[in-house]
Amino acid sequence: MYPIFHATLPLIFTEIPQIKKLKINRYSLLIGSLLPDIIDKPLFLLGFGNGRFLSHNLLFIIISFLIVYFSSRKNKSISFPFLAGLIFHLILDLPYVPLFYPFISYDFHFVEKPLLYWIKQLWTNPIVMITEITGILFMIFILIKNKLYHMNQISDYLRGINQTFTQSSKEVEING
Repeated sequence: MYPIFHATLPLIFTEIPQIKKLKINRYSLLIGSLLPDIIDKPLFLLGFGNGRFLSHNLLFIIISFLIVYFSSRKNKSISFPFLAGLIFHLILDLPYVPLFYPFISYDFHFVEKPLLYWIKQLWTNPIVMITEITGILFMIFILIKNKLYHMNQISDYLRGINQTFTQSSKEVEING
């Protein structure tokens, strides 16, 4: 899968009113939703093979969640959105995910020129195109719906502070 959809699908879920009421650190959510590819794509480009064995499995999710949980001093508002982002990422990459690696062996697809392969997929694979366009539309929806017109507003939104949501046709502001 490609990064725009990986980033925006978890964010669109935070727009559900019951979830929006929660103080969610969307930075952590975004990092979690992109981390598996941040690790495996450079390994792939450097010729170390398909990096999915390292960052697209349940063991990686557990270890990275525990690292974030304990390094953030058990801060659930950071660690749980991070975990949710990781889970979203793996779900979006199914069925091409070695979930139980290293406990079960998987055959990994080798691509001779990965960058050209990804570009070709982006322009020729309708599913990839549709998901990335949908991701862009989700991003535009979030920006407009939340009136995020300046970088400091976007930063506050991602940190989960000063959120506004509509409840029974009246706006309610939540200050973090």
